[in-house]
Amino acid sequence: MMKFLKLKSIEITFMIILIISLFNCSQPKEITSPSGLIYEIVKEGSGSAAKEGDEVLINETMSYPDGTLLFSTDQIGHPVKFLIGGNQVIDGVDEGVRGMKTGEIRKLIVPPALSKRKEYPPNLSPDSTLYYEIELVEILK
Repeated sequence: MMKFLKLKSIEITFMIILIISLFNCSQPKEITSPSGLIYEIVKEGSGSAAKEGDEVLINETMSYPDGTLLFSTDQIGHPVKFLIGGNQVIDGVDEGVRGMKTGEIRKLIVPPALSKRKEYPPNLSPDSTLYYEIELVEILK
């Protein structure tokens, strides 16, 4: 105890900063999956996690990296429903929703290999990296 009291104020300040920085260390925000999907959890959800075979309702916004809006569920006025693992959405969205909990919001960066479609709308290039913001509204049972 006496040694601690003899420390100089600069040493004490350094120790306080070190302790605070250790408590504030967090895991990286962006996670890259083996498939190349990059995602970040913006808002934590609650309840059970969505998994293959679950039917889910999501709100989504899709854009190019420059911010150009391509689609938003706001445009149609309701969430989109799909079956996880049912080949009903692109692979990047299917993978990105797995593990989400109700109310969770994730940002996804979907590389071209995970955004392949049977048909491409006129405003979408097959070689595009796409940015999504997805909110899991509900897991339907």
